[in-house]
Amino acid sequence: MSTDLTWTAVFETVEDGWVQARVVELPAVITVAPSLSEARVLLLDAVREYLLSLHGEPAEPTAGPIRREELHVVIDAA
Repeated sequence: MSTDLTWTAVFETVEDGWVQARVVELPAVITVAPSLSEARVLLLDAVREYLLSLHGEPAEPTAGPIRREELHVVIDAA
């Protein structure tokens, strides 16, 4: 099974010509860089770090065994 995730990246010029980059669907993901190309790279890294920060053990014990599998997500920024 394959699923594509599509999120909306927004790039805005801010103070001193720097570029702020954010993901509309992930409000916690935001970064800034001196150029558009660097903002794209940093935004992908910010998404990766945000998703990694969500990793953790379940807060409540489950009724049955837990099965873990790798989930591969590919995000391509044009």
